[in-house]
Amino acid sequence: MKPNWLSLSDDQQRELDGIAPSPGWRIIPGAELPTVFPEPFRAKIDSAVVISAPTSTGGTYLVYSANRVDYRDREIDIEPLGLIVHSSGPSSSGVLLHHGGWEGRSGPPPAEFWDVVAESGIGDYFYSNPPDGLSEGTLEQVPKGHRGAFDAVVREIRARVDGRKE
Repeated sequence: MKPNWLSLSDDQQRELDGIAPSPGWRIIPGAELPTVFPEPFRAKIDSAVVISAPTSTGGTYLVYSANRVDYRDREIDIEPLGLIVHSSGPSSSGVLLHHGGWEGRSGPPPAEFWDVVAESGIGDYFYSNPPDGLSEGTLEQVPKGHRGAFDAVVREIRARVDGRKE
């Protein structure tokens, strides 16, 4: 797994302020991703699962678990970006995880996915056709691969915070 720590600009922090919903998850189209996702990367993202959960210190973990289209391997890879939102606002850094090893991180999309992409490009297939018919839910209902992404981000954040690297 390759963690990439990003410094958030004041504008990016303002953009993320107030985003963290109550504990749970929801799917958003790729067009609604925050600008902290680098532009070339954003163009490869179909949709994302936004997950929020309380931290042990009164803040909120906020994770965007992105469905990135991998044309070469004809798969969907989950690549999450996460940070802590403190009572005073979003932290000044977040972590983007590439090439994670959790179960469900990569897999083939439904057969009709490639037809939709060929016709209209990468858009919001999973937003319009959510897995298991759910577009939001509780923390217990987070789709499996995205749950693994969330847990990996939290481990990475905890390692950095506990190691006093933030």
